Amino acid sequence: MPKVIYLTGAPASGKSSTTKMLSGQVSGLQVWEYGARLTEHVRRRVDGVASQDELRTRSAGVVTPADVDEVDDALIAFVEGHRGRQHVLIDSHPVTKEEYGYRITPFSLERFAQLAPDEIWVLYADPDETRRRIAADAGGRPMVTVEEARTHTALQSSVAATYGMSLGRPVYLFDTAAPRDWLVARLAARLA
Repeated sequence: MPKVIYLTGAPASGKSSTTKMLSGQVSGLQVWEYGARLTEHVRRRVDGVASQDELRTRSAGVVTPADVDEVDDALIAFVEGHRGRQHVLIDSHPVTKEEYGYRITPFSLERFAQLAPDEIWVLYADPDETRRRIAADAGGRPMVTVEEARTHTALQSSVAATYGMSLGRPVYLFDTAAPRDWLVARLAARLA
């Protein structure tokens, strides 16, 4: 039976690269990359948001709760359109690093229940590795301290755990320090 997977993790945890590799191994995997969809949505409303990197840089300065609600509606419709026919992977991270600290823009538990994922996956990396990855390819992400990286991962994991407890669904945390091929094979096996 095809699964719906909610994938999350702090920036630079390896979500995008892992998702790309997983798509190459799992035939017909439908991926909803929340950041890309939010960028498309905001671009129609705000001048100067040309890319996801730009959106990451400006974040709370341009993304409104109404934007998030509208993209959430589209996501729920997407999941319902594929549920039971194909595996669906939702790549999302409701915790963002802002100039003042952090912002959490989560689904309400009622709306998350509409997604009804079968499993929740959290990718994480050691804070030093997170900093190394951001330094190598910032992609609009601000450089963080070790403590900020640790806090971001803890907040993201907390949101995932709350989601899992609200539905009685398992939450799996995967260390992306593992060899990527091995990690992707483990994730693909969860979908087999």
